[in-house]
Amino acid sequence: MSKLVLVNYRISDAEEREVRRKIALIRSMLERCARLQSELAELEPVAGEDWGVQLARYRKFVDANRWDEFVDDYNRLYDELPEVERTLEKELADAKAKRLRLELTAATLLASTEASSVRKDLEAIAKGASGLFADRFQEAQSKIEKAVRDRLATPLEVSNQSVTADQIALARDLLAAAPAEAWASTPMGGFEEARQAPYEAGAGDVESANGRVIQLSEKLARLQSELVSVDDLVARLRDLWAKSTSERGLLIDSIELEAQDRLDAAKRKRDIEKVIEEGLAWLTPFSSLSADNLRERLIVASAAGDLAVARAASDEARTWAEAEGRRLDGDRIRSVLLSELQELGYEINVQGAAWDESSRVSISKPSEPNYDVQLSAAPGGAIQSKVRAYDHPGRSGGVNRRDVEVEQGWCEDLARVNALLSKRGLTAEIVHEDGPGSSEQKPLPARADRDFQTPAARPMERKV
Repeated sequence: MSKLVLVNYRISDAEEREVRRKIALIRSMLERCARLQSELAELEPVAGEDWGVQLARYRKFVDANRWDEFVDDYNRLYDELPEVERTLEKELADAKAKRLRLELTAATLLASTEASSVRKDLEAIAKGASGLFADRFQEAQSKIEKAVRDRLATPLEVSNQSVTADQIALARDLLAAAPAEAWASTPMGGFEEARQAPYEAGAGDVESANGRVIQLSEKLARLQSELVSVDDLVARLRDLWAKSTSERGLLIDSIELEAQDRLDAAKRKRDIEKVIEEGLAWLTPFSSLSADNLRERLIVASAAGDLAVARAASDEARTWAEAEGRRLDGDRIRSVLLSELQELGYEINVQGAAWDESSRVSISKPSEPNYDVQLSAAPGGAIQSKVRAYDHPGRSGGVNRRDVEVEQGWCEDLARVNALLSKRGLTAEIVHEDGPGSSEQKPLPARADRDFQTPAARPMERKV
C-alpha cells in the first residue's frame, strides 16, 4: 500500500448553524413564556426571571443580526425553558381554575340568597372573579366563604328546599376545592373567617356531579384562549346551579364531551405549532430559493391543520438542511484546503469544473515529477490523501528511500496545512494513518506522456 491518511475535518460553520437553530427555537419558547408570565402576573404575584425582558434582549440582538451576542445564554435557556413553560402553564391554569370555581360558587349561591347587599357582592364575583388579582381574589373568596357559612346556618325558607340544599352542597364542594394556600392570610376585605380551615368536600368526590364540576373547571382552565375558545362552555357551566340533579348530570356530560374535544383540538394545534417551529428552525441558517420554498411549504402545512402533513414538511426541511449543511461544509473545507496547499507550492489538477463531493483531485510539486498526492472527498468533510509514485528509469523496487522521503514530506506538509486550517475555523481529526514506508509503493505507469508545453495536458491550477 501507499502512504494513506484519512482526515475528518469539522468546520465552525456547522457549530454556528446548530447555535442558530437552537436560538430560533429559544425565540419561540421565550415568546410563549413571556406571554404566559404576563397573563399570570395579572392574577398572581410572579417571582423569578422576567421573561419579557429576556425576550426583548433576544430580539434586540437577533433581529439586528447580532445573534452571537446571545450565545452566552442560549445553552442555559435551551435547557431551562421547556420546564419553565410547563410550570407557567400549570400555574396559570391553577390560577384560572380557582377563579372559575369562585365564579361558579357565587352563581350557585345566588339562587338561594335574598338579601340585596349579599346578592350584589355575589353578582359581582360571579361576573368578574376571572380577572381578580391575588389580594382581591382572597377578599372575594372570604365573602363567598362567609355567605356559605351563613347559608348553612340559616333554615331553608324557599319553596323548593331539595334544589336549594343541592345548590348549597355544590357551593360548599366548589369552595372546598380551593388550594390550601388561599387560606393562609387574612384578606384585605377584613373578613377574619378566612383563617378558619376550608370545608371538607362532602359530595365532591370524583364520581359525583359536584366532583365532575370541579374537574371540569380545571379542564377548562387548561384551555388557552389563543388556541380554542371556551367562553360558551364556561357560560353553560355557570348555569349549572339552575338545573335539577338529573338535568345537571346530562349537562355535565355534554360539557365534558365538548371540553375534551377542544382539549384535543388545542393539543393538536400546539403540536402542529411546535413541529412547524422545529422545521423553520432548521432552515434559519440558510438563505436560498430552496430554503424559501421549504419555508412556504411549512406555512401551508401549518394552515392545513393536519399534524401528519406538518411532520412531513418539518422532516423534509430537516433532511434538506442537514444535507445542505454537509454540502456547504464540504465545499468550504475543500476550497480552504486547496488554497493552503497552493500556498505551500502544490499544483492542483482538478478533473472537471470543480472538486465536488465524492470526487478526486491530484496535487503535486514541480520539484517532484515522479510523485503526486491523490485527494478524495467523502461526504461531510472527510478527506483521504494517498501518496502515489510513478514508474521512471532508475527506480528501485521494494520500499525505497525516496518513496519514504516523499511520504514523510507529505506527512509534514499535511500537519502544517492542518495547523493553518485551525486558524480558519477548521478542526482536523486524523481517523487513519499509514506511516511513511509502512508498505511498498506500487508505482503507476510512467508519466512520459505529460507534455507540459501543451495547455490541454497541463494540470489545471485551481485559484482559490
